[in-house]
Amino acid sequence: MSFSELESAINHTENHLNSIGRANGVMILETIIDVSEKFSSQQQEYYLKGVSYNLLGKIYFSTKDYKEALKNYKIADLFIKELQGYPELAIDVNNNIALVYLEGFNKPARALKRIKHIYENSEDLNIYYKRILELNLANIYLKTKNHRKAYQLLKKCQKYFSSNEQHSSKLIITYSSFGEYYNYHKNYTNAIKYYELAASLAEKNQLFRQAMNIYKKYENLLVETGRQDMAYAVLKKYTKHHQTALETEKLETDQFKEKLIVSEKNNTIQTQKAEQSKTISIFTLSLLLLCLILFCFFIYNHKKIKVLSKSLEIRNKELQISKEKSDHLAAVKTKFISTVSHELRTPLYGVVGLSSILMERIKDKENHKFIKLMKFSADHLLNLINDVLQVTKMESYEISLDKSVYNIKSLADDIKNSFEYQADKNGNTLHLNFDPNIPNSLIGDSVRLSQVFINLISNANKFTKNGNIWLNFIKPVITDNQVEITFEIKDDGRGIPLDKQELIFDKFSQASSKDHTTGTGLGLHIVQNLVKLHGGDIKIKSSPGKGSTFYFTISFEIDSNIKENKKTNSSKKYITLKNTENYNILIVEDNKINQIVTQNVLKTKGYNSEIADDGLIAIKMVKENTYDLILMDLNMPNMGGMESTKIIRGFNSEVPIVALTASDTQDTVQAILNPDSGFNDFLRKPYKNEEFFRKIETTINGAISKAS
Repeated sequence: MSFSELESAINHTENHLNSIGRANGVMILETIIDVSEKFSSQQQEYYLKGVSYNLLGKIYFSTKDYKEALKNYKIADLFIKELQGYPELAIDVNNNIALVYLEGFNKPARALKRIKHIYENSEDLNIYYKRILELNLANIYLKTKNHRKAYQLLKKCQKYFSSNEQHSSKLIITYSSFGEYYNYHKNYTNAIKYYELAASLAEKNQLFRQAMNIYKKYENLLVETGRQDMAYAVLKKYTKHHQTALETEKLETDQFKEKLIVSEKNNTIQTQKAEQSKTISIFTLSLLLLCLILFCFFIYNHKKIKVLSKSLEIRNKELQISKEKSDHLAAVKTKFISTVSHELRTPLYGVVGLSSILMERIKDKENHKFIKLMKFSADHLLNLINDVLQVTKMESYEISLDKSVYNIKSLADDIKNSFEYQADKNGNTLHLNFDPNIPNSLIGDSVRLSQVFINLISNANKFTKNGNIWLNFIKPVITDNQVEITFEIKDDGRGIPLDKQELIFDKFSQASSKDHTTGTGLGLHIVQNLVKLHGGDIKIKSSPGKGSTFYFTISFEIDSNIKENKKTNSSKKYITLKNTENYNILIVEDNKINQIVTQNVLKTKGYNSEIADDGLIAIKMVKENTYDLILMDLNMPNMGGMESTKIIRGFNSEVPIVALTASDTQDTVQAILNPDSGFNDFLRKPYKNEEFFRKIETTINGAISKAS
């Protein structure tokens, strides 16, 4: 074949790769590479090899074999460097190498360096290649969080690629990148819009692998925003396109096998005719020789496709096994959290409760001192267990952010007030600086945000003596219905050495070996994960002897109704019950120690109480007696709290029931809060007595109000 015919074959393969199939495309290109060595012109040979290896790289890139793709792109680059007069080809190869670094190996810095060099040093680029480079630059800027530059480039690309149907694959990438841009800025409406545009266009052009990847990003967005039903529907589309892509590739391989069989039959017929012919011309002999070469070539490639098919089958099996192992590990980890949480908190409830009762009853100084130390040790142990379980839940993806309206100014005041006593014990003064331009009413997870401040202030107070601690809410940036707020927790304590500043966020780490008595080393690790969950990134400025400043910026949605969180307000205001001896409470609990603790704690406020050892006994007692409140344990022999509560609701819908549980896994909490569960509220064990009585009085008051 001539040079122009081979060049035409390469162009045809690239333009019709979907119909030809990847396996056939690889075979054709490897053949052209072998044939190109026969040309006497080194310029023509290097050109054919450079273009062929570049296209091979694109094929491997489309199947996510990034290592093989990079290898072929670099070989193409070596040949093209020896050529002159092909600037657009050189740009295309370097652009492809940058894409591998970006998408395949997550090295945006290397990709950015290569793309910017091409973009800034290539003159007289045609508009198509210029937009291709700008699209890749935009995706790199998204990876490196330079969103303003990314957005400007994406608008250019959208305008150009949407004007011509032959650029649909590039328009799909543009739409998908817009989805990522808006997702990062929490503009979920526009993010969903562009993901759907990208997926629809990919489906229209039968680009099933692209559609599959887009639906995966779309599903992640929906899961993060708590839209589980929509996420499930999108996951079904992802699975459908994944299966379609695999079936298409299998069909391509099967079609190639059929072509090979037909070719083998044709070659056999030609060979037989040649053998039977009495007069064989030089032309016929040459033709026969060529047929034999083609036959051997097809056999070789037939074996190669078999190996490729087998490799693909093995890889799919490995992925399936890995997924099953991962799912199993996640299930085991969740079960472990639930079991450990219950098994550790249940005996701690007894220790904390009994020590609280003894502190009330025993007043002589010597014994009271020992009991106070026991209570302190039990509370300290509970805090350590809570830290370990919190980290485990984060690693199991059990934690997600709630969305509710709350007053951030009230939250800041409450945190400051709750820490003033603790700060005063160390001789510290706690300051609150709240920028008046920050909107008071926000939508988010106030509990998780409070946990961040509590850990950071506690940490600052621990390492600051006779000094100052500042809690700063500053630098609000308001855009539409969003506000970005910068938070600082600053102290003038002992400070942290530079070489320790990155290590302090690791699990079980301390800034100094002398700090091992001051905690688990999990507090800052938990803070870092919670800040990331809010979309922020915590940083530190510190030097020994000059204090430390932890700071981060988080974006919040502003409550358009500007209403206070009724739930929060109602939890803070309740009416104290009078004549508590008139109220009778049923304690459903199988643990004897916990029975004693709960009954004696209730007795300190004058409540009457009765005990049921399990759910079956509780059902019988509720049928025979009248109770003002039921405290229901969940894990009991014979019948658990969940089942007995549903049965009680079958004949008594009035009596308030509060679940007592030592577990705080997401599944357990969701099951309790389900309207069909029958519970009015829940309380985690062990709990503080103030919280315990607040919950009882709020629940009984609610029942009385409803009855009236």
